[in-house]
Amino acid sequence: MLDLRNDLDDIMDLFQRKKQIVIYGAGASARLILASYYRRGLGSRLKFMVDRNEALDGTFCVVDENIQVEVISLKRFCREFRKKMDNFILLFSPYYSLSMIGHLDTIKELDGIEAYIFSLIVSKRPPDPFELKESDTPLIPKKIHYFWLGGADLPDDYKKNIETWQKHCPGYEIICWNESNYDFTKYRYAREAMEHRQYMYATDLARKDVLYTYGGIYLDTDVEILRPIDDLLYNEAFIGIDDGGQLNSGSGLGAVKNHPAIKDMLDIYKDKSFVNSDGQFNLSYNTFYETKYMIEKGYRIQNAYQKVNGMVCFPREVLMPEGVVGLCDNYTDKTLANHKINPYDKTECRRVLSGINE
Repeated sequence: MLDLRNDLDDIMDLFQRKKQIVIYGAGASARLILASYYRRGLGSRLKFMVDRNEALDGTFCVVDENIQVEVISLKRFCREFRKKMDNFILLFSPYYSLSMIGHLDTIKELDGIEAYIFSLIVSKRPPDPFELKESDTPLIPKKIHYFWLGGADLPDDYKKNIETWQKHCPGYEIICWNESNYDFTKYRYAREAMEHRQYMYATDLARKDVLYTYGGIYLDTDVEILRPIDDLLYNEAFIGIDDGGQLNSGSGLGAVKNHPAIKDMLDIYKDKSFVNSDGQFNLSYNTFYETKYMIEKGYRIQNAYQKVNGMVCFPREVLMPEGVVGLCDNYTDKTLANHKINPYDKTECRRVLSGINE
């Protein structure tokens, strides 16, 4: 079995270890880790990346021209380094790493290798004290935007969520955007997503457009508001952090009209297509694009209050207190809403967590 550990309060402490770090998983989460921490010490300790997908063996995980890390297959890693595992620390990058532990525990070559889960490290230490209000006066207009596309009836669970918006946000204008009042042909990415009925991706772009044009707060329909959110209006712009340390506009994205950070996030999609040249869909989530953009502006993947490029990044307790990736729930007196994203049985995650060495 792996020597799975959770004895670090700060990811930076891992970079001080004498062992070489091997990142497990070469997907979007790994690219964000590299973007955030490669120049903060990770680069000097990183040996290579390992992925279960054998087709990735010998390729590179590329962030930019200066950050390109070799990827080797799990099979090759076990074959070539089976007698040298004591030299390595395995750092799990995937968002749902806990679900992978059981499989790797059965691989004898990995017995005893020291291992850490990135999302657990960056969310372990509680954030320093912070305030919800940054200004003395409200700045963001009382508008709540959401999208519902495709013409189907809104499910009852989503209707109940919107009822909580109405209950806790009296005086707010709640605006439903759809094909009849938003022009999805303005941007190629949104148009192609709509043509293929990939509505979630179309709204990833459109939410930034309506916020930049009108100001207000965007919410996904799976967000339940638990108490009045007026304090959020006292910021020029804000976004929520999820329990993996990434930014997630679905849990709450707010801004004054014409905010430059919202414009930048919108411009990310300006030259992108949803359908790639090979006919495959571009299925990168909004969380990847939003987090990568903010990392470039100074954001650090960590569950901490940060203000970057004029946008406040709220710790997960504010808008996303549920432990989606296996973490414990984190409801506090600053919790305003709950983004009920990807509900699933957490039994296996809890079992793995109970066996981690502190």
